[in-house]
Amino acid sequence: MKRLIQLNLLLLLVSSATAQESSLRQPPKILHVYDWKDLSAQFTNSQIISMDGISVLKIENTNDRSLKVLLLTITNSSLIQKANTIEWEMKCENVLLSRGYILPPQIFFTSLESELLGRGWGNFTNYPNVCFFEKFPPQAAGGDNITNYQGYYFDGTQNWDKYYFSLRRAPYDNQTRSDELKLEIFLPSSGTVYLRPIKLLGIASNWWSEKEAPWIGAIGGPIIGCLGGLLGWLSGKGKARRLVLTVWKFCIVAGILFLTALFVALATGQPEYVSMPLFVFGIVTTTVFGAIFPTAKRRYDELEIRRMTSVDV
Repeated sequence: MKRLIQLNLLLLLVSSATAQESSLRQPPKILHVYDWKDLSAQFTNSQIISMDGISVLKIENTNDRSLKVLLLTITNSSLIQKANTIEWEMKCENVLLSRGYILPPQIFFTSLESELLGRGWGNFTNYPNVCFFEKFPPQAAGGDNITNYQGYYFDGTQNWDKYYFSLRRAPYDNQTRSDELKLEIFLPSSGTVYLRPIKLLGIASNWWSEKEAPWIGAIGGPIIGCLGGLLGWLSGKGKARRLVLTVWKFCIVAGILFLTALFVALATGQPEYVSMPLFVFGIVTTTVFGAIFPTAKRRYDELEIRRMTSVDV
């Protein structure tokens, strides 16, 4: 039994170390690829072409009038909950700034609220850019007024390059996710832009949601506690020896399974609200039940010896 407890503790230490390593080397998972040929939306002044066997959206502005194109709108809440990055590849040819403005290419800015944009922070009308918006639900702090914004400036002629935006949680409320993602491109003057399919990256599917996690602890904890109390009372009275010892062994095995599941959860990047119940249940069922099992078995043996001695007398 001591070896079993030592094995469980060793498994816990190995799982923690593996979790730290896996968080560094685990590549992001592609949740969805938005291929231009599969999108039903009609894009202004653009066409879908094939380049190197990949569908590419070509946006061409042939005059000095500004052009704004809505590239993508994502409202799928299940995808948004899992996503943490939106990524694509883009190149441009002869993209001009609006007259009278000179701006260095590839300036990155982030986390501007829509209210500030209305006051003149980040005027989009004078330079080409790609904009990414996150709209947060009414129950978030500030309600519909909060919109996280990110953008890339670009101009001139540039070859294929990879771009990405990171999804953020709502300001002042780190438990709230946006309920709509929007990506658009703006050309204040002439130029041509090419975009490869957009990828939505994120984590693997969680075993249970953040809202379900408290229920798992609230239900599982009392069950384990009551079961342990019942087994302790029965062993103290010397009743149902075979049943009690069998259930006791089953609880220890269940603890090993909990710790094994914890190892898998940490290795696959499951969030803390998934791994924490597994950690608590695994530690309690292995260490507590495992430590008390020899005492309970010895108690049954002592009572059996007393009973046999009493019969002999």
